[in-house]
Amino acid sequence: MFGFHTTMHVKVFYLLTFLRGVSHVEGYGQSPKVVIIEPSDGVIKEGEWFTLKCLYKSKFVKANWYKNSYYEDKVSGIAVSETGGFYQCQRDDWWRYHTRSERLEVVTIASDETLTVQFRSRPLLLGETSVLKCSRYPWASERDPTFFWYRNNSLIEGKHEPEYTIAKARFSDGANYRCERKVGFRKWISRDVSIIVRDFCSEPMLQADPKAEAFVGEHFKLVCLAEPFQDDHPLLYTFYKNGESLNFPSEKSSYTTEEATLHHSGTYQCEVMISDSKLRKKSNIIPFSIKRIPVSVPGLSAHPGHKVVEGDSTSLNCSVTSGSTPIQYIFYIEDEEISWEYSNHSRTVHTIINISETQEGNYRCAVSNQEGRSLQYSKFIAISVIIPVAGVTLTNRANKTEILIGSRLVLECELSRGTGPSFQWYFQQEAFNNASGNYNFSSDRSELAIESFQSQHQGRYQCGAINRAPGGAIFNVTSNFIDLTVPAQAHSAEMAVLIVPLFLILSLLILLPIKLRNRKQADSSSSSQQHREAMGNRTVGTSEDRPAGNFDYAAVRPGRVNNDSKTDGSLVYSVVTISTPRNAAHTDGTSGRKHADQVEQQQFCITYATLRHTDTGGDEEPGQDEEGNIYANLPRIS
Repeated sequence: MFGFHTTMHVKVFYLLTFLRGVSHVEGYGQSPKVVIIEPSDGVIKEGEWFTLKCLYKSKFVKANWYKNSYYEDKVSGIAVSETGGFYQCQRDDWWRYHTRSERLEVVTIASDETLTVQFRSRPLLLGETSVLKCSRYPWASERDPTFFWYRNNSLIEGKHEPEYTIAKARFSDGANYRCERKVGFRKWISRDVSIIVRDFCSEPMLQADPKAEAFVGEHFKLVCLAEPFQDDHPLLYTFYKNGESLNFPSEKSSYTTEEATLHHSGTYQCEVMISDSKLRKKSNIIPFSIKRIPVSVPGLSAHPGHKVVEGDSTSLNCSVTSGSTPIQYIFYIEDEEISWEYSNHSRTVHTIINISETQEGNYRCAVSNQEGRSLQYSKFIAISVIIPVAGVTLTNRANKTEILIGSRLVLECELSRGTGPSFQWYFQQEAFNNASGNYNFSSDRSELAIESFQSQHQGRYQCGAINRAPGGAIFNVTSNFIDLTVPAQAHSAEMAVLIVPLFLILSLLILLPIKLRNRKQADSSSSSQQHREAMGNRTVGTSEDRPAGNFDYAAVRPGRVNNDSKTDGSLVYSVVTISTPRNAAHTDGTSGRKHADQVEQQQFCITYATLRHTDTGGDEEPGQDEEGNIYANLPRIS
């Protein structure tokens, strides 16, 4: 039995769930809606009747009600302070599931009219500032009130403060204003207040008597005309000349000059105001001139000069030698006006700051000191801008660094900017300027041409650009390097052409000394042979007849020869070393002493020998018949 009831309950539960699901699908997108039936304008005021209904598919249906997400059964009756809140309704079908409606905020209007707008009662003057204050008395202790401001029943967006400011009032600010104060679901609404915006006077107009000009010493008068709109606010007048006030504000509407001078020429204006207010109105501007001395033709000069480096400043001085002030100065570039001013001085300055290339041109100035008179123009002066050299690049037209022997090569020195540059060329970091058979320059020296490239042209090339400032400053930039070479094969062939002749010359230089040495040895052998023959023919004498032979060396000088010998260019002299012969020694003391005396007496004797510096044609080496005889050839003495 227990199982049977459980099964039935489960089936009923699933059936109800299915029916609710079907109902939910059928009602998808068809939520009910809470509407205010009474009052008809939807504004619920405390103490008045109100009625809420649940609308579903254009029909009022029976529903369950919720207020602030809690069940609520009072949706009709007399509104009280607690009536306000978020209301929702939900269709009341036990067998079908329904969603709740969207929330409707119901705000009640408080019955106590304690909210007011405070403002100045008098009309608001055009241009004035006024502050409207939303006040409630007495202030309650509600937290976080929100304020709303309305102009002519239209909500002023974004204004949620207790004060609303009308800044610099315009005519469109004249309207009816009210404020609302909301705390929770209660709202207090003030009464409307009317703001009126008025002008304090008509537009002032300045008149001059006489109208436009006067002569020196004459009388002239200025009158400011304005109609006041506020009887309780008298108008105050101030007069201006060239933007400077001539008097303190006063109720006098005219300004008089009994005797006009040149100083009174200028532009005049009047200003109207009221006391205790910042409101002001200015009149029209009228020019008034006193006839004066015309200005002379102006002169124009430039300082520091007519040539200016880019980025520097220069001043144009426009001056006159005569003429009454104030003077109008106008500056032109070509025929375009660039500036003007009035001055009480005989000259004025126009400064060009950070001058650029676009400001280069012909300048002049013009002057005038009387309205309607034609301008006096100065002569043109030319201002030129010197641009420092920058961005120099060295390029090779061949677009390669290996150059064939005999090829023509052109190097270009390209400059990105610079006024009047001069070019300098460098080879192996040394400057060269003059053209030659190897190098040619273009007319402006920006190109270097090598008509026939050779190995001596190999190396590093570079160029530089230079220009000068008027003060003597020099601007200098150098380019990149380009290293030029010849191909390896051409270089080897050229080296071979140079090395072979050098090798031949070196061989000759090595062989020639060997040949000369052999020849000298032959001459020496011939001379030794002749000397041995001459010594063999000499008669052997006693020790008294024989020259002393105890000398180690004999000094030989040219010029001492035998009478029978002939001297010519083929004769040379030789050093002769003579030693004492072995048989020259004596055993007895007497002869030994005698021989020693002879040696001592002949110690400085010199023996001369002539050698013929010719080749005898013999192959035999000269012998040494006697011990100690050593011959050495001497170089020829010319």
